[in-house]
Amino acid sequence: MRISDTFKKCTLALMSLAMGIFLLIHFTFIWVYGKFYIYESNVLILILETTMMVAILCFSLFCLLEQLRQKK
Repeated sequence: MRISDTFKKCTLALMSLAMGIFLLIHFTFIWVYGKFYIYESNVLILILETTMMVAILCFSLFCLLEQLRQKK
């Protein structure tokens, strides 16, 4: 695999990791304070959104670790 391909995949994994962390913090503030720039009145939707953010974080960590393992 070329270095540019590895760099692109690592960059994408890091960007998705950063996005997931940001959104997870955002939804955590909604859980704690009840609102944070937006208000989510439906608890089921808030649970689904939080679950999806955790799934994105897990997937991006998996992709990043796979890229780092392939590099060796």
